[in-house]
Amino acid sequence: MIAVRPGLAILSSLIMRHTAFRTLGLLSIFAHGAFSFKLFDDHSLRSHPHKHRNANVRAPLGPNTGSSSTDHPTWGLTDSFQGEEFTTSSLSRPCVTQHEDVSSRFYRFPSYYLPECSIGFMHSYIDMQTAIAKNLTRATRNRLFLHADSTTVLDPDGPGRDSIRMQSKKQWTAGVTVLNLVHMPEGCGTWPAYWMTQHENWPINGEIDILEGVGFMSTLILGPNHSALHTLNNCTMAPTRTMTGSVVSTNCSYNYLNNWNQGCPVRWDRKEIYGPSLNAMGGGWFVTERTSSRISIWFWSRKDKSVPPVVKQGKSPINTKDFGVPFAVWESSDTCDFNTMFGPENIIINLTLCGEWAGQTPIFNAAGCPGTCVDHVNKNPAAFKDAYWEIASIKVYSKAL
Repeated sequence: MIAVRPGLAILSSLIMRHTAFRTLGLLSIFAHGAFSFKLFDDHSLRSHPHKHRNANVRAPLGPNTGSSSTDHPTWGLTDSFQGEEFTTSSLSRPCVTQHEDVSSRFYRFPSYYLPECSIGFMHSYIDMQTAIAKNLTRATRNRLFLHADSTTVLDPDGPGRDSIRMQSKKQWTAGVTVLNLVHMPEGCGTWPAYWMTQHENWPINGEIDILEGVGFMSTLILGPNHSALHTLNNCTMAPTRTMTGSVVSTNCSYNYLNNWNQGCPVRWDRKEIYGPSLNAMGGGWFVTERTSSRISIWFWSRKDKSVPPVVKQGKSPINTKDFGVPFAVWESSDTCDFNTMFGPENIIINLTLCGEWAGQTPIFNAAGCPGTCVDHVNKNPAAFKDAYWEIASIKVYSKAL
């Protein structure tokens, strides 16, 4: 269980089950255009199909990491995207929705309206052309920008504030993914997330949440940033692992009837790696490695002198053996076989507004935001001028050498 601080008891049940309703939140924030790496998982669906509980056993992911020589495999660069390359690469495809709009190599945009998918605040995704026309997405030579609308006062009965969700066309299994992030969305009512999953068969192929939070959540139980896994039932982690973060839960099951669908989060130990503090540092590098034996996440800020040269320079090949202790790590074992619980996944970067997590009034207020999330989002467009992603690059190393 999460330790609840005095005065925050009312938040515990809400926060512990927030993941079960990410769909609500994602739809909220990605209400309108999305560079989608694929759109559906618990971040974007109101509920997840339970009929997929009996997953097929998969072939091992990547190299056999059972021996010391392969505990840290070496990976070759297979996919690289920077600035305008996002619009011409094969990485992205739009989310699978009512309307398909496959217009780029890296991503695509969902276009649909699902008002039932958020608490008190409705969102509809716009297609890529609309997002470009409204200047909610743009690419320069070395940057990609994904914005929420920050100019429109909304009709309370309307579809909600436009936002973006990006999902890759391509899927990966084992390897290392490096996100070079310059700026992440910040502000009251925001729910940004950088994660990996496969929507169509969720949760058969698992989910990896790398960067996620709500509002100014440094005061919240799960704050500032938390990373998590979400899997089929019967996946538990050891309570003690070699990492700098803190275990919140060891049960990775998606079934919120058992654990509020919080998965098995790890709370990061540095409050500055989220929101305004992260942006003030100029962002940094989020590195995720997935093998058949473990999933690990590291971070280095922009000015950190210890950032590995291979990460900073985007070189190939890459090996994580000298990266130091990760912020978060999960290990495959007889209580959670990664070969069974994880399969091919898309990369997703999105921004939700309100929703089942960020939209809960106790959580909204605890983050230092007055009133209600719905009223704030409807009436204060200027409050979302900093609600944007600025991405320098994404590099995927998926070739085992």
